Amino acid sequence: MSVIEIVHKHASAEPRAPRLSFFRTLRFRLVLSVALVHAVLMGTFVWSAVDKQSEAIRADLYSRAHSLITLMAVASTNALLAEDLGSLAEVTARVKRQPDVTEGEIVDVRGDVLASTNLHQVGHRLLEPLVGATAQGRNRLRLHEQIRVAGQRIGTVLLDMSTRHLQAELTATRDEGLLFILLALVVGSIAAWVLSLLITRNLYTLMAAVHKIGGGNLGVRVDLHARDEVGLLGGAFNAMVESLQRISEQVRSEHEKRTDAERLACVGELSASIAHEIRNPLSAVINSVKLLDRSNLPVTDRAQAIAILNTESLRLQRILNDFLDFARIRESRLVEDDVCALIEEVAGLIRQHPQAASVRVEVQCDASRCRTRHDPDQLRQVIWNLMLNSVQAMPEGGELHVRATPAGRVVKFSFTDNGCGIPDSLLDKIVRPFVTGRKHGTGLGLSIAQRILMQHGTSLSIVSHVNVGTEVSFELGAA
Repeated sequence: MSVIEIVHKHASAEPRAPRLSFFRTLRFRLVLSVALVHAVLMGTFVWSAVDKQSEAIRADLYSRAHSLITLMAVASTNALLAEDLGSLAEVTARVKRQPDVTEGEIVDVRGDVLASTNLHQVGHRLLEPLVGATAQGRNRLRLHEQIRVAGQRIGTVLLDMSTRHLQAELTATRDEGLLFILLALVVGSIAAWVLSLLITRNLYTLMAAVHKIGGGNLGVRVDLHARDEVGLLGGAFNAMVESLQRISEQVRSEHEKRTDAERLACVGELSASIAHEIRNPLSAVINSVKLLDRSNLPVTDRAQAIAILNTESLRLQRILNDFLDFARIRESRLVEDDVCALIEEVAGLIRQHPQAASVRVEVQCDASRCRTRHDPDQLRQVIWNLMLNSVQAMPEGGELHVRATPAGRVVKFSFTDNGCGIPDSLLDKIVRPFVTGRKHGTGLGLSIAQRILMQHGTSLSIVSHVNVGTEVSFELGAA
C-alpha cells in the first residue's frame, strides 16, 4: 500500500461532527435573544399598565376619602351648632358603614370628641395634634377637615380609612403583571424555539454535508427549498461542491499521469542501479570463466579463479534476492500484539550472527505498555534490517541499544549504535534503493524498512555523526 493510498484511506473515513454545547449553539443564542426582547417589551408594557392601574386605585381611594369627609363635615355642621349629640352619633354611624372606614370622629373646638365610630372615644380629648390635612401611615389614611361657620371654626371632622384593600388590589395587580411577564417569556421562548428550528434546520443540513465532504464524499448535494439567504447559501454550496469535484477529477488525472511518469523514472533508476551493482561481479565472473577456459592454466590460478566465481556468484545472488525482497513487499496485515517479544527474538538472532561477536546488544522494553498495531512478519524484517545495519557499522565491536518507549498514543522505537556513522552527503538519501556507504552493501536494507513502515503510516528518522554513531527511530500507534 503506497503513501497516497494510506492518505486516501484515512481521508475516506467520514469524520465525526463536532458536538457543541447547547449554550454555544446559534439556536440557544437566537432563543435567548428573542425571548429576552419579547420579555422586556412585554414586561415594560405590562409594568406601565400596572403602574397606571395602581395610580387609578390610589386616586379612587383618595377621592372617596375626601368626598366622605366633606359630606361628614356638611352633615354635622347644624348638629354641632345645636350640640345635638344624637344627630352627630347618627352621622358617625352612617360613616362607619362605608367601606374601608376604620374610624370617624367629630371634635369640638376644645378637642373633645362629641361623636365617634368608636364609642369609647366619646367624651375624651384628642391627644394627637392635628397637623396638615392628610396623613398616611402603615395601612392607614388619616384625614381631618375643619368645620367653619362665618369664618369661625366650630369643630373638626376626622376620618381614618384603611389602605389594606388598596394594598391588596395593588399586590394582586402586580402579581398579575408578573404573571403576564412570565407568560410572555414562555410564549416568546416557544416562538423563538420554533423560529430557530426553521432557521437552523437547514444550517444543520449544510453542516452534515460539509462533514461528508470532509470525509472525501464529493458527490453530496443539499436540497434546500428555502427562499431566503439560507436557500441562496445552499445553491452556492452545491456550486462549490461541483467545482471541487471537477478540480478533484483533474487533480486525480494529473496525479495518475505523474505517478506513471514517476513509476517509469523509478524503473529506469532501478534498472540503472541494478546494472551498476551487477556490472563488477559479472565482469569478474566473465574474466574467471575465460581463465578457466585455458588448458595451460596453473593449478593455483585455477583455484583462485574458482574462488572468485563462487564469491561473485554469491554476491550476484544476494543482490538479486535483496532486489526481489524490495520489489515483492506485500500489503501489511495489521494486528494488535506485543512488540517486546518480537524485539527480544530478533536480538537473540543478531547476537548469534558472526558479525556481532564483539557487539553487546542491550534491549529495553516494557511488555505491559508496548502493544502496537503492526504486521508481525514485516516488523520482524524491519527490526532485523536495522539491527544488522548497526552491527555492520561496528566491525571492531561496540554497543547497540534497542529501546521501545511508550509516548502517549504511540510507541517510539530507537536503535542506537556507536559505529562509524553515516556521512552527511549520504544522510538525506540513505533510504533510497541501492544507496549505501559500505563497500559490499546492496543499499536495500533501509529501503525495505522504509517501505514497510510507510505501509504502517510512519517512517524512519535518522540522526548520525561520523565516527560517533547513529540513531535510527520510528513510531507505531499504540494498541
